[in-house]
This record gives sequence, C-alpha cells and structure tokens, in this order.
Amino acid sequence: MNVLGKWNLVSTLGFDVKAMKQVWLTNEDLGNLPDDDFQKSLYNSVFEFVDGTLNIYCAVQIPDNVPEEEIKAAIEAGEISEVDGKYMMVQKKPWKEVEGVIMVDSGERGEVFGEPIDPWKAVEEVGNTLIISGQYQIVRDGETATEVKKTVKVEKVITEEMKAAAGTYKGLYTKFVGDEKKDESKPFKLVLKDDGSGTHFRNDLEINIPDWTVENGEIKLTEKFLGTIDYTGKLDGNSLILFNDDPEKPLTCSYVYEKE
Repeated sequence: MNVLGKWNLVSTLGFDVKAMKQVWLTNEDLGNLPDDDFQKSLYNSVFEFVDGTLNIYCAVQIPDNVPEEEIKAAIEAGEISEVDGKYMMVQKKPWKEVEGVIMVDSGERGEVFGEPIDPWKAVEEVGNTLIISGQYQIVRDGETATEVKKTVKVEKVITEEMKAAAGTYKGLYTKFVGDEKKDESKPFKLVLKDDGSGTHFRNDLEINIPDWTVENGEIKLTEKFLGTIDYTGKLDGNSLILFNDDPEKPLTCSYVYEKE
C-alpha cells in the first residue's frame, strides 16, 4: 500500500473529562474545544509519511516575546516546523511495511507478565481513511473521508422531577446497613446539577458525578474517581439516602443527606 505523502486528521481518540471516558472527537469537534483544552492542539493536524518516518505536525502557539533566534534553533533541531505558514510541533514515528501491511511504532515500551510489548501496530483501513495506533483517523490530503469515527453523545432527558431534585444536599451522617452507629465526624456534601451531572464532596475529595436520575423518588447515581461506583437510593422531599451497594447487605455504606 502506498501511504507516502500528506494526510489530514479526520478524528482522534480523546478524553471527555465530564463523562470520564474516552471518546472519538472529529477535527471539527477539536476546533470547537476551549482554547485551554490541550486536545485542541491536534486541530488540523497534518500527517506526512516519508521513507521510514511518519511526521505528525500539531499546532503550536509561540509567544510574541520569543526571540527569532530561538525559533530558528527549534526549527533546525526538528522540534517545530513551518507548514503552510504556521508553526507546528513535530512528532516522529517510525513506520514500515510488512507483507503489504503498514506498521507504525506506537512508542509503547516495557513488559506485560514478563513478555516485552510489541510497539509495532498495524494501520487499520476504514473506507479511504487510515487509523494510526488506534488513536488517529486520517485521510489523504485533497480527499474527503468516506467514514468518520465519532462518538455520538446521547442527549439526556431531564424530567421535571429531576429539575425539582437538583440542588445542594448537606451530608448528615454515614453508617453501615444494620449498624445503628452514625458517623458524623467527616463532613460531606452532594451537588446535583439540573443537567443530570453533579459533584460529591467527601473524604477531602471532589468526585465527579457524570450521571444521575430520579424517578418516582428512586434515585440512581454514578460516581467516577479512579474507578466507578454506582449508587441507588431514595429521595423523599428534602431527605435523601444513598447506598453504595445492595441496601440489604450489612457491609453496604449508606449516606444520609438533607437538602439545603
């Protein structure tokens, strides 16, 4: 397969901080990101296959006060390059063709269960596009992608019951199911936003809540911090109780709140 030449970014596997998961972001999605989102630097990236090397050019903003000599030195060192009148950072990846399959060095190194990691990843063909290292979808310069990798966001339905439930809940106490001893020593708080997300403040942590729903007083809530914990509970007026496991199990922790 002849891959030599310029290719343009179609989509990239990025990270949705709010949902705490990986998602496919199209080049247009990247352009619409806030300027302080590091992923925006991939917007309009250019991929160039030359003999044995894949050059990946990403946008870079050079402050006005940087001396021209430093810019020239960076260009000579191969750290940045000027592409179509714009300064771009350059990342170089070795590539090779093995029995007709294009392989790109992912940069992964190390061992898994004592076996060395093979950094060479086969390029995947999707329509007239290529997917590099399972992360970048690119199309040859001058062509339009026939297929685009994109994570479709499911619009959450916010019911009137959810709108009424949104607000800040002060933690009163925690206790284990079946144990009457209440622990009031560590203050905690729960904020349920009217867009179906929220934040849990407990154990000196600010924990993301990407999703919560309530129906007929029954509440379901997902908490993500290093891992995922699903809660169920009951909302009765201003009183809220959440269980981090089966509410019938003795070792399940219950959190009791009152709406402020």
